[in-house]
Amino acid sequence: MKSPSQIADSESDQHTAEVPYRVHFYENCSQSPASRLVPQAMIEIKEIEGRGFHDRPHASPIFTGPCVAAIDEDGRAIGLILYCGEEIWTIYLSYVVLEHRRKHIHTALFKALRDKGLQQGNIVSIDCSTHVNNLAAQAAFEAQGRTKEYITYTYPLKDRRDGKGPTAEEMRMPEYLVERFDTGSDTLKFMQAFINKKAAEGYALHQAIERSTYQWVLIFKRADQA
Repeated sequence: MKSPSQIADSESDQHTAEVPYRVHFYENCSQSPASRLVPQAMIEIKEIEGRGFHDRPHASPIFTGPCVAAIDEDGRAIGLILYCGEEIWTIYLSYVVLEHRRKHIHTALFKALRDKGLQQGNIVSIDCSTHVNNLAAQAAFEAQGRTKEYITYTYPLKDRRDGKGPTAEEMRMPEYLVERFDTGSDTLKFMQAFINKKAAEGYALHQAIERSTYQWVLIFKRADQA
């Protein structure tokens, strides 16, 4: 008899050929291998908040909701998306362990969730939110085909960073830059020239996301923060 942590929606189980993991859906995240990732994800979220990147509440996400997870060959979770809702699915938490990032795992999980919603037939949309300064996440979401529809405004009555405001240099030079880039036929030559130009301005390439044959989203990070 299978334990609760082994019970998954087997009809949604998917093999992923590019890297050795499988995509599983679980009705209860707290009873799945993905539950072990949540504490580390929350630690990293708090670190992001400390840099002014995120306004996510400090309360823990709903562990008992459904999730989709990437499970490696040893049965360990290496990424997850936690979501809930009926006609609209809201993503509460998404996370990929550090050593498996930039391998398209998050995109594979989101596509699996999208496909499940399409197959189910009654799902209107899949929604999520992030901080306005989290440009890396925004670029990743747009590369996955998501669109920006709402902007939330806030009026803080107290400094949430304990008075540690940005320096004058930080105000002048944002930590991240997101650039959409059309390469033409000579992809590497023109892209490298553009990267070199940004390096001269004090930015290092953080991530490159391919949207089509000649269209890329390039995410740069301040060299002193890389």
